[in-house]
Amino acid sequence: MAAPVSRPDNRVSRSIPSTTRKGNMRFAISKTVMLVALVLLALCRRAAAQQATVDGRVVDSASHQPLISAEVLIAGTTIRAVTDREGRFHIANVPPGSMTLRAKFIGYRVALQSITATAGQATIVELQLAAAPVGLEAVVVTATGNAMQREQGNAVHTVDPADIISKGAPTSLADALSGRAPGLLIQNSGGTSGTGTRVRIRGSNSLSLSNEPVIYLDGIRVENGASSISVGVGGQTPSRLNDIDPSDLERVQIAGGPSANVLYGTDAANGVIQLQTKQGKAGPTRWDSYAEGGILNEITTYPANYRGLDALDSLCTLISTVRATTPCVQTRLLSFNPLETNSPFRTGHRRQYGLSASGGTDQMTYYLAGHFNDEQGVYAVNQNRQTSFLLNVHQFVGAKFDALARAGYTTTKLRLPENDNNSLGVLSSGFLGRADTVNQGYGFLTPQQSASIRTFQQIDRFTGSILPTYRPKDWLTINGALGVDFTSRFDHRTFVPGAIPASFSTTSNAGSRAANPFQIYNWTASVNATASLVLTPSISSTTTAGFQYYRNNFHGVLASRQNQTAGTGSLGGGVIPADSETTQPVATLGKYLDERVAIKNRIFIDGAVRSDKNSAFGIKFGNIIYPKLSTSWVISEEPFFPRSDVVTTLRLRGAWGQSGVHPGPLDGVEYFSPTPVVVNNVDVPGFTAGNLGNRRLKPERTREVELGFEAGLFRDVAHVDVAYYDKSSRDALIAVTLAPSLGGPTTQFENLGRVSNKGVEISANVAPVRRENLQVNLTASAWGNRNRLIELGPGISPIIFGLGGASQRHQPGYALGSYFMTRYSWRDTNKDGIVDTSEVTLGGAPVFLGQPFPDHGLGLSADVTIQHRVRLYALLDGRFGNKLFNSTEQFRCLPPRNNCRALNDKTASLEDQAAAAANLKGTQAGYIEDGAFTKLREVSLTFFAPARWAHMLGAQDLSFAIVGRNLATWTKYQGVDPELNEAGQNNFTTADFLTQPPVRYFIARVNITF
Repeated sequence: MAAPVSRPDNRVSRSIPSTTRKGNMRFAISKTVMLVALVLLALCRRAAAQQATVDGRVVDSASHQPLISAEVLIAGTTIRAVTDREGRFHIANVPPGSMTLRAKFIGYRVALQSITATAGQATIVELQLAAAPVGLEAVVVTATGNAMQREQGNAVHTVDPADIISKGAPTSLADALSGRAPGLLIQNSGGTSGTGTRVRIRGSNSLSLSNEPVIYLDGIRVENGASSISVGVGGQTPSRLNDIDPSDLERVQIAGGPSANVLYGTDAANGVIQLQTKQGKAGPTRWDSYAEGGILNEITTYPANYRGLDALDSLCTLISTVRATTPCVQTRLLSFNPLETNSPFRTGHRRQYGLSASGGTDQMTYYLAGHFNDEQGVYAVNQNRQTSFLLNVHQFVGAKFDALARAGYTTTKLRLPENDNNSLGVLSSGFLGRADTVNQGYGFLTPQQSASIRTFQQIDRFTGSILPTYRPKDWLTINGALGVDFTSRFDHRTFVPGAIPASFSTTSNAGSRAANPFQIYNWTASVNATASLVLTPSISSTTTAGFQYYRNNFHGVLASRQNQTAGTGSLGGGVIPADSETTQPVATLGKYLDERVAIKNRIFIDGAVRSDKNSAFGIKFGNIIYPKLSTSWVISEEPFFPRSDVVTTLRLRGAWGQSGVHPGPLDGVEYFSPTPVVVNNVDVPGFTAGNLGNRRLKPERTREVELGFEAGLFRDVAHVDVAYYDKSSRDALIAVTLAPSLGGPTTQFENLGRVSNKGVEISANVAPVRRENLQVNLTASAWGNRNRLIELGPGISPIIFGLGGASQRHQPGYALGSYFMTRYSWRDTNKDGIVDTSEVTLGGAPVFLGQPFPDHGLGLSADVTIQHRVRLYALLDGRFGNKLFNSTEQFRCLPPRNNCRALNDKTASLEDQAAAAANLKGTQAGYIEDGAFTKLREVSLTFFAPARWAHMLGAQDLSFAIVGRNLATWTKYQGVDPELNEAGQNNFTTADFLTQPPVRYFIARVNITF
């Protein structure tokens, strides 16, 4: 029994020593750990005592304002810091000794400063960075955020609107951009106030889709309808680009083709224009105000109308006097010019006022502005009145988070005259008018009758966005963008009953009303995260991943009534209704990844890929992938590069990338169109096939290769940028003709075509004189573009279109939209001074006569400042290599008008007579004329008043400017002006047909800063 009793005791007694040994072991280990920890702590304290710290501030060298998120790096190490909202930075654990601090910030030159850090002490330093608007350190806006020019593999051109406005007083954003950047082609359609422009960057890519660039405003995509109207006035129409007041813009950046715009995704193949609005800076409120007023003059010399008569006052043209049978004898030649004698034009007036306030604290800055513009055109019924407001607030929440909020509102009321290809227009009535004083010499309507037509467009546009930035780590930045651009557009037109003679049009005489409201929404949502890591002292990495969602919704109602009741101005006053409704949504969801590696801050390699899904793609087509690869090498910073005062800096670059343009919202969709059907003499609802769709429809895809360099010359006195690009577009949408026996639509879009654009862009800035009392700056730009249609697809015939139905075509081997007509030859065989139709011989099939778009151009500007008081500026713009169809004169030389000089006046040149005779035989080739021109776009004189003048007004700065625009034109074109288009901003149709030419402006402006 003892054994069982003692077992527990033995077990316990044995366990106690065991437990005691484990406890002693843990105690021994703990003492060892504590001892090691104490030793390490002592070593760390000793090391810390031997280390140094660097504290400092990074500021703007001119304003001494803090620069937020500037990077400060100890050269040759991976030690770095980022400045806070006060521009301050702190670097701990710095090895003592001599070192070089390197500070960089977007848009500023890199600053280097040598310091000596002492162990156990803080070294205080202030780094001042100088702004670099051009050159390697200039700021560049990309799809992933801001970057430096030196990092980019593409040419990026920047325009400074504030500088342009201060010396040029542009009347619109299009004016502010025209002639300022190589490769950017701004084509005016005419001189009607409030109308738009056709914009191309590096040529046209698409036959069927828009070739207009994408517009981004403060990070969100905005509406850019080139021809934004639904009631026809003949041709010249407004565009939404000019809703944006250039006075509120800080910078405009133009990025060319797909190699630069891969991360913008589908639609960026036509180029991207980035607009950045002004922001406030910390400090007291700064008030900027301006007022301007001016006049608009119609400066064109219009041709007279001619009519040859015989003894019985019957028509007797020159050709009729030499016809084989019953020739007439011209006894009188009538000539009258209704557009000069009974001019429909007046002296137009322009006035514009603006006020802005900006300022803030280190935590919050603001910019608030308002503008009012009223332009009375040279027609009595042409007026454009616009009011806009903008509020930008930049809020900093702690050291790691900030957000930029923007709200802008624009309201516009535009009245348009009847114009261009329009029998109701004043110019058409004058050009095609009489050679006597009957009906004031006008052929159709008098100016008063035409002015009775009331055509208006009202715009209410709101653009709002918020752009948050979160920096959870020094090496990690998260950017977001959320915004909407909403346009409410109301187009309406009223024919007052009885105002148009019934002899001209019974329908117009009865009166009518059209009222078409539209709502256009553009939503943008995007987020990206960027990790910036210093991998080694000489290699850094920047990785960005993100997504973007964009949605456009276009909704409109077209409603009209005929036989309007006198005195009413609404649809309720009409009795014959017609209406329709459309909704066209399109959405894009894109994801992208970008990796950029920098080697010694002079070699940059960038690779990126974006995947897009778009609602307009065919349902059997999935995502599309757009890749990119680019490199930039600042070779002048290499040790082996020879140091020279001639070449100060030199950067080589190259890029390859792809982008696209999505089909129209409904191009790939099969749908039906409602229509009434008569059954047993009763209207019942029905439908017809609206579109066959294409389930495999793809976006048009463009690939681009770009090579270039930029150089600073003669100690940065001159800066030159050169780029060559090769852009190839495939899967172009072609409307394939279908057999009528299918019983539905006669065409269907397929991805068949290929288009090529190759070109060169050159820009140069030179400051030959930089003295205290005299500064001279010269800017030159040159560009060339070779556009060719490569193929239309198997079995597809050339696409023929244009004014008159057959003046232009898309034909492989030629530029898109080229003029094709039958050539002719002529000879005044009998030497009688009259070219008869029998003396004109027509050729065979139509042949290529030229292209409507210029294929090269040149811009020159000079900016001279004298004694800091007087500034002179001039801009010269040339466009070359294009033709223009002078259809106005061609149409005047056809029956029943027969009122051109070449048909009636024997003193007309034989060349003009031959063109008129060939015109009667069926070819208009004699009216395809050289459309090249050089224009003196603007000349300005600015006077900066002495400070005492400003102080008398309680202001800080005061200046006065006088500006002239469209001052001279040099051209061989025989029409009224080579810079116009009867089709407005049409994709390709281009002709001069009864179109109002550009007008001349003289503007006076005063600027006051408080």
